[in-house]
Amino acid sequence: MKKLLILLILTNLALAVDHWETAVYEGDIWNYLAATAEPPADWMTPEFDESEWAQGPGGIGFGDNDDATVIDRVHALYMRTTFYIISVDQLESCLLHYDYDDGFIAYLNGQELFRSPNMGAPGTYFAYNDAMTNGHEAYMYRDQLPEMKLFNSEQIASLFQIGENVLAIQVQNISAGSSDLSSRFWLSFGMADESVMFGDVPDWFFSPEPFSSMLPLIIIDTQGQPIPDEPKIHGMMRVIDNGPGVENDFTDPAIGYNGHIGIEIRGASSQMYPKKQYAMETRDSLGENLNVELLGFPSENDWILHAPYSDKTLLRNNLVYTLANQTGNYASRTKYFELFLNDVYQGVYILMEKVKRDNNRIDISKLNPDEISGDDLTGGYIIKVDKWAGEDTERWFSEPSLPQYGGVYYQYHYPKPGDIAPEQAAYIQNYIDEFEQMFEDGTYLDPVDGYYDKIDWDQFVDYAIMQEFAKNVDGFRLSSFLYKDKDSEDPRLHTGPVWDFNLAFGNANYYEGSSPFSWYFDTDFGTDPWRIPFWWYMIWDDVNFRYAFNARWNELRENVLSLDNIWTTVDSLVAEMGPAIDRNFETWPILSTWVWPNEYIGGSYANELQYLENWIHTRVLWMDQQTLDIKVEVPQKPFIEAAYPNPFNPSQTINFQLRDSQYSQIAIFDIKGRQIQEMDVSPDSDGRVSINWDGKTQNSLPVPSGIYFIVPQTASEGNIYKVTLLR
Repeated sequence: MKKLLILLILTNLALAVDHWETAVYEGDIWNYLAATAEPPADWMTPEFDESEWAQGPGGIGFGDNDDATVIDRVHALYMRTTFYIISVDQLESCLLHYDYDDGFIAYLNGQELFRSPNMGAPGTYFAYNDAMTNGHEAYMYRDQLPEMKLFNSEQIASLFQIGENVLAIQVQNISAGSSDLSSRFWLSFGMADESVMFGDVPDWFFSPEPFSSMLPLIIIDTQGQPIPDEPKIHGMMRVIDNGPGVENDFTDPAIGYNGHIGIEIRGASSQMYPKKQYAMETRDSLGENLNVELLGFPSENDWILHAPYSDKTLLRNNLVYTLANQTGNYASRTKYFELFLNDVYQGVYILMEKVKRDNNRIDISKLNPDEISGDDLTGGYIIKVDKWAGEDTERWFSEPSLPQYGGVYYQYHYPKPGDIAPEQAAYIQNYIDEFEQMFEDGTYLDPVDGYYDKIDWDQFVDYAIMQEFAKNVDGFRLSSFLYKDKDSEDPRLHTGPVWDFNLAFGNANYYEGSSPFSWYFDTDFGTDPWRIPFWWYMIWDDVNFRYAFNARWNELRENVLSLDNIWTTVDSLVAEMGPAIDRNFETWPILSTWVWPNEYIGGSYANELQYLENWIHTRVLWMDQQTLDIKVEVPQKPFIEAAYPNPFNPSQTINFQLRDSQYSQIAIFDIKGRQIQEMDVSPDSDGRVSINWDGKTQNSLPVPSGIYFIVPQTASEGNIYKVTLLR
């Protein structure tokens, strides 16, 4: 395994150090107090009289067989040792190496030098029996390197003195009954010239060339365990996040998070890539879920460490989620970071929120296992259309009676299969069955009982726009979510959030994914078992939905989906990654390599970015033209009294109740927006009109089977009706 020495040379930064020497060793003789009470307040100062304390070589502790001096089980250990400085002019830098269980505060000559993040804020008092929020496991007894903190000459200038100096350490256990305590510390100096003042560095010592990034750093240690597909294994995670505009150094305190996690590999086809993505949950020392804020996200315990790989711009998911949030819909929050895993640099990753019921994610009612009747039973639920993967996946198959459509698998996402009660599983399956039946029997277009009031109309429109805008080859049929709240809160079906766009924006060489032309809904999936739910096609074919889609598209093109906003978003994301882009592709040199299912191989990051921007530019201009196909005002709902039969062959009778009695013509359009027939009508005084269409064109030629739209032509309000001809 590569050690940190190899990794840290990724930066051009360097310390002006001639060589390193060690002044304090783990094995030095330390004066110590195994505390059963609070020590004197000046215990860490040079003036303190330590003569009544015990002495012994470090490390000092119990329980892990890494202790040269074994003590009784205690809540806290206080230890001191001395070293001598004959001149401070040669001290260019200082390095504290530490290996501990469970926390510590280090002092130099009575001044705080550094503390572990689980010991509270710097400068605050920590009593011998104070409790810590989380523990920390030592590294070296597991054949790993100690952690370290680097200080430059400016930081250390005021801490040292000519002559005797005191390094004092308070070591804290997570509880008085904890089974182990470790305290192993070294203090070394980077010398500015060839002067020799101290001793040789330890055999394992590595040069601390600083790794700095404007991105947060996430450092994960799985204690030598390989990360499996499932289940999650235990690990430790440090998050170094000093805030916007501040560099993050590998040796900085882990103020973003420092504690336990569970981690596993996630994804389906993406698992073939060497750069893995992970599902991770933050945990307490007992392995229970621990809600925390990460990188500024709202507090939770389930997270995704997304690894863009086939997407060589590293942008596609982040771009779509950012734009989707700007439309007013929830999409996962995202934040770039750089990942270290078991001492090995992994490149640029994206922290993402897992799709989950939560007040800050999918905000629907919590559904407890005992809520199995009445309004309680009606929500909330999240279901997923996707490939099945993982141990906690259960599903049902639904196949429509309409022969032209295939079936899909619906998965229980929330509550999880292991938590959902039988009554709840039956309810949500029946709810989806009834929703689908409405489309199968043709009543979905009914102005009162149809689907219009049964979905979150605006959300469905925005969701379809984002899928078509990106021409996502997995859209609707994979990584697609639906959810429902309690009837008392919102009885409608919702879709989203948008998810998994790595293969969008021209990044797929199949299903016409590379072409910025043609609707994704027109894609021929052949025998692919992963299909778009049939009712999405019927919604897409509904002229009301298409007109709403067109109107919303044109609205978004003025703001969120304007090219100016898209380019601004792209530029800001690229700038956020900065030099980390080069580090990523030094680690994963794939810019000139085909990675499934790339359509384009750019050879450079600049070319990959240009391809993405060109594709988007072409796509939005093409979609602009398509939204002008049918120039009719968009109605809220059709208002049809009767239409029979439907589907029909050879003729159709439709009775309209018009809101405006001045209609003089009725036009008939095909699904591509071409007018094929026009008929004069004469509404009565109440606006009622009855027409009969014989399924022929203006030239009395039969039209083929398909979907057609009956559209009144001259009025302030339109009424549109969809009919299906089957020959």
